[in-house]
Amino acid sequence: MAAELNEAAYTPCKVEGPDGCPKEPSWQVKANKVIYDPEKKRIKYKGARIELFGLPVVPLPGLSHPAETKAGSGFLVPNLRFSRNNGVEIEQGYYWRLGQNRDLNVAAHLFSNVAPMAHAQFRSFEDKGAFQITGYATYSNKVSTATGTTTGSDAFRGYLEGSGRFQFTPEWGAFASVRLASDRTFLRRYDISRDDRLRSTFGVERIDADSYFAFNGWGVQTLRTGDRQGLQPVALPEVDYRLRLTDPILGGKVQLQANSLVIGRTAGQDTQRAFASARWDLRKLTGMGQEVNFTLLGRGDVYHSDENASTVTAIYRGDSGWQARGIAAAAADIRWPLVGKAFGGTQVLTPRMQLVAAHSTTNLNVPNEDARSVDLEDSNLFALNRFPGYDRIENNLRLTYGLDWALRAKDFNIDFNIGQSYRLSNQATIFPDGTGLSDKISDIVGRTDIRFRDFVKFTHRFRLDKDNFAIRRNEVDATIGTRGPIFNSAICA
Repeated sequence: MAAELNEAAYTPCKVEGPDGCPKEPSWQVKANKVIYDPEKKRIKYKGARIELFGLPVVPLPGLSHPAETKAGSGFLVPNLRFSRNNGVEIEQGYYWRLGQNRDLNVAAHLFSNVAPMAHAQFRSFEDKGAFQITGYATYSNKVSTATGTTTGSDAFRGYLEGSGRFQFTPEWGAFASVRLASDRTFLRRYDISRDDRLRSTFGVERIDADSYFAFNGWGVQTLRTGDRQGLQPVALPEVDYRLRLTDPILGGKVQLQANSLVIGRTAGQDTQRAFASARWDLRKLTGMGQEVNFTLLGRGDVYHSDENASTVTAIYRGDSGWQARGIAAAAADIRWPLVGKAFGGTQVLTPRMQLVAAHSTTNLNVPNEDARSVDLEDSNLFALNRFPGYDRIENNLRLTYGLDWALRAKDFNIDFNIGQSYRLSNQATIFPDGTGLSDKISDIVGRTDIRFRDFVKFTHRFRLDKDNFAIRRNEVDATIGTRGPIFNSAICA
């Protein structure tokens, strides 16, 4: 027998104050009538609406949902949007619950200014992992990004995106991610994404306590106007193996690494690289509380490349044919934590200094495939090599210095660091202008983290010009929420 309620409301908020008196909830769903069908185990609403602080804001015609906690199949609430490019958009979706671990969501999008579009998403959670596939499709005109003229009428256009990860054993796992578009304007035309490059990857990994093995591959589809697809790289394979020796040598930990990379282009430079390296790290504590870390690195590289002249940027090409080089670097890093009471909590002031010496080696003679995007920031200030990849290495003598300050109080924590580096050698640098590292004295970089309980987190990163302290980089990120952010905002300048 069906049960009915008139003038009913639902809210997860408290409806009584601490004194037991009625309290108006922040938001609630109100309905003229609520009907429970025990046979279908479904709850239907008539005249439903969402009220926010007592004001009706969103009507919910035809609202219904399963009475159980499990999701049920059915039509979703229509979505109404407006954009300058596409005009008015109406989205109507349908949700299929295919099983305990699978579901399918399909939707039709109708626009006032462009052709309609369909989209579907399939998700599955398996014993060893999970994957999802999302697709968008339409038939419409194609427009050239170069000339703005129509290149095809009533042509199929679409976008496919999928990702998944599986863990077969505690050590072995695999992952894959695919992103493919039918043409360069589809994603922007339908406001799906503003990315100008799509990257697809796959990989197999083995990880245990003392070793790591990875067999990866990836490819890039460009959506940029004027870029040639034939110049986009395809890496197959990229192999990386690392082994940490269990027995220390001279008191320090030793890690061995072997790496190879094969990059091909259908109409551009092809590069093959292989290297082997050994790294030794020793950590010591002095009687006065200083933490001292010593690092030694040795590496040998072999490169082969052809069609180098097809690479547009000359400093990325390297020399054609076979090239080899040896790399040696050493570093000493000293920190001295000073602990005391402050502001009702505990503060730690840590001066830090690092000296790095690297053997002069060839950089521009070998291709640069993975170390192109370089920028000085707090995360790489004290790195042995500030280049992000393996193809470029800092080959100079430098001194890096900085200061860390941390405050641990009852309800909030503050972390602050600031630092700068000074190149002691007169050797010409290979860092491009604008990176903060092109002169003997680097720019000043720093970061501030402020956390109030587990609810509010504020992060500020900056880079200041070494000469006049002008702001070269300024990032602010704020997060509000507990389990997963309720609100997140970032500002970059």
